[in-house]
Amino acid sequence: MMSKKLEDYELTPESEGSDKNKTIWAKWRSKWIKANEELFENDPTSAETQLEDYIAFKRRSALKKADDRKEYDEYEKEGKLSELSEDNFFHPKNAVGGGTDHDSVDVVDVDGQNAGMKINMRPQLAVNIMKVEFPEEILVELNDHVDTEIIPNNTDHSKGLVGQINRTEKSKQLTFPHEGDEVGEMFAGVLESLAKQYVKSTLGKDCSPSVDSMWTVHSYEGDYNPLHDHGTKAPMGLSCIFYMKVPDQIKKLGNPDEEFAGLNHSSGAVDGFTYLTWGTNGHRDVNMLRPVTEEYIKPVEGMLLMFPSWLRHSVNPFFGEGERRTFSANISINPNYEGSV
Repeated sequence: MMSKKLEDYELTPESEGSDKNKTIWAKWRSKWIKANEELFENDPTSAETQLEDYIAFKRRSALKKADDRKEYDEYEKEGKLSELSEDNFFHPKNAVGGGTDHDSVDVVDVDGQNAGMKINMRPQLAVNIMKVEFPEEILVELNDHVDTEIIPNNTDHSKGLVGQINRTEKSKQLTFPHEGDEVGEMFAGVLESLAKQYVKSTLGKDCSPSVDSMWTVHSYEGDYNPLHDHGTKAPMGLSCIFYMKVPDQIKKLGNPDEEFAGLNHSSGAVDGFTYLTWGTNGHRDVNMLRPVTEEYIKPVEGMLLMFPSWLRHSVNPFFGEGERRTFSANISINPNYEGSV
């Protein structure tokens, strides 16, 4: 088998697509139009042409990724990954960070659960944080399931949570079943696969992860989550945060990793951000060359963070319109190696 080139994929009329695909394509259109409002005002004809080219590119990319995943799995099963074409989306050179000597890895498993995800292990000086970028179609599907199933079912999950999510009637913390719910079972399987990769990357060991619980948090103006950690049924556990919806005023803020302006002058620079802390070092300690032991994370739609359940974290309130929607889960890690408790 030889990787098919992107331009060789033929597209059927959008009117013949499934309802699920039509929803995904509409989401792509909406985001592109919103990001190019000025172009539509100045040159609507050119804007429409570029929009159609963009949608065609996204559709062909989705088709190619599905084929490339099958090809990758076949080559991996036969132990021939060195012969895989570089045109394949999942070739090591196309992974986040490029080569295998980087601390970023593109995860591929035999079940194909992680298809299309970009995964980056971020080793800090005391904690390892896995960052996963999910394909947009998965984000759309999960949000749709939350809107049509999780919110209408309205199963309160706040009894075991410290989140102060109560400022509006829509402010809620809801159970997302990981058993007896087709989408929940599917996503739980994805999380268990990621957890297995996390342990393999950090400890070099094999394990059998199992999801303990999953829930969604629907935050509005003034809602917040105080500093806390999580517990799991097993002594070793992982937790995760998946950003599903982010209000525009949060999206417009600078990313601390790139352009952090600081908190002086009542800047509001981390409104709605997640705060992680794994030590007690402050600003003076850092100036004395002691390691940083805290981090602000800007929420980005489609990004998931996975970390040890003992890691303390909080969520700052934000102000203005919109819903800040996240998904969280706790995962027990059951070791499969000698010497484990």
